[in-house]
Parts: sequence; structure tokens; C-alpha cells
Amino acid sequence: MTGGTAAGVRRLWRGAAVALAALLWWPVGFWGIDEWLHAPLRALEGDVVVLSATASAAVVAMLVRDPWPRLAVIAGCSALAWLVSAPATDTAPDEREVLLLLLGGAAVAGVLVGRRGARGPVQCATVLAIVAGLTQATWPTGAALAVALALPFAVASWERAAPTLVSVLRLLLTWLVVSVGAMALRYGWDVLHPGMQAGSKRAEARLVAEAAWDFLRTQWRTAAEALLGAHVPWFWVAAALALLVVVACVAVGLLRGRVPPASRAGRLTDLLTSGAPRR
Repeated sequence: MTGGTAAGVRRLWRGAAVALAALLWWPVGFWGIDEWLHAPLRALEGDVVVLSATASAAVVAMLVRDPWPRLAVIAGCSALAWLVSAPATDTAPDEREVLLLLLGGAAVAGVLVGRRGARGPVQCATVLAIVAGLTQATWPTGAALAVALALPFAVASWERAAPTLVSVLRLLLTWLVVSVGAMALRYGWDVLHPGMQAGSKRAEARLVAEAAWDFLRTQWRTAAEALLGAHVPWFWVAAALALLVVVACVAVGLLRGRVPPASRAGRLTDLLTSGAPRR
């Protein structure tokens, strides 16, 4: 592939990535939670807003590497969700201001999570594992986890067998920790109810944090075991995908090995001298 063709492909992918990110923002975070393009912008569902909007922003940040297009996609999709979903009047004190802060904070957190996802298969797998643990959408998030667990095998080799297995275990632990943390936040948010008089937003946040900590302290093991048991079929899918990835990598390596060294050297010389003045 010549330099001009490679540059053209990169430009084409940048535009396609922006469009793909815009299309994925709502399904990643809010599929099945509310009507099409709507988000549950209600104070009592602020936990869902934070978790799902963070997952959506992380996917956008992974796909779109340029800062300004990334910001445009996240801000535009969030604004659209706000226009079609935000309450006309506050049903709780300062509800709309709180929801705006939650959306903004989720966007920043999502960018921090997803911006390194395009650096390689393992980094991409980390983002997918976090997204699978965060999102509250009803699409089969186990599929994202299966892909995440299989991606490290794209850079595996006999010499890197142990690091690859460590990466898989790290990804599994990352997903498990994020998933249990999301469950704790939802448990803590459930202490809020209409007409609650906690005194201030800080007092309400303290109540949520205390309830979430109680969940982590007393139910983390039960929650982790339930998550692992529910995702056993997806672990088999991950194993099958990992096998396919290994087979594909071996096949590509064999095809590359069939090119004679002299031919490869000749092609390299042609690439290096193409366009140079002839003497």
C-alpha cells in the first residue's frame, strides 16, 4: 500500500468513525431503557444516566481519536437526548441542573476511559470490558465482554503465552469490579425517593454513598458470583472467538511467509525508490 493510499484510507476511516460513533452513542447506553433516542432524564434514575452515558462516551472516545470531532459527537448526542427527554419542569429540587451535571460528568469520565482504546487490541479490550460493566442498556453486553476477552489473542505468541493469559484475567477482573461497582451505585441510588428531605444535595449524596458502601461491604461476593454464573455461556463464546483469532493470525503469518525474501526486498526497494528521480 503506497503512502497516498494509506493516507486516503486513514481519512476515510476518520469520517466513518465519526458517523459510526454518532450512531452507536444511544444504543450503547440506552437501548431498551427508554424510547428511541430518549434517555431516562429523571432525578430518581440519575444512576442509569451516569453509568450509561459514561459507557456511550467511552465508545465514542475509542472510535474518534481527534478531540474536536469527539467532543462534537458526545455533545451533540447528549444535547439531542436532552431535547427529547428532559422534563419541562423540575419534579425534584434542582432536577434539571443535577441532570446536566450528571451528563457532563459522564461525558468527561467516558472520554478518560475510552481515549486510549484505539492504541491496540488490549487497550480496546479494556474499554469494551468497562463498557460491558457500566452500561444499563438491555442489549447482550456479554457479547462485548466475549470480544474483549478474545482480543488479547490477536497479539499472542508462544513467547507471550503467559502475558496473554494475564491480560485475559485482568480484563475479566476489570469487568467484574466495574459491574459490581455499578450494582452498588444503583443500590445506593435506590435510597432516594420523591419527597425525601435530606437537607441538601450533599446530604443526599452521602446517603447514596453510604448505601453503596454497605452493598459492597456485605454483598460483593454474592454479586460477583451471580455475575460470573450468568455469563458462563459468554465465556464459551469468548473461547471460541479466541480460537478463531489465533487461527486467523496463524493463517496470515503463513501467507506472509510464502513471499520469498528476495521478492519482499524487491518490493521494499520499489516502495522506497518510487517517485525518486532516475539517474
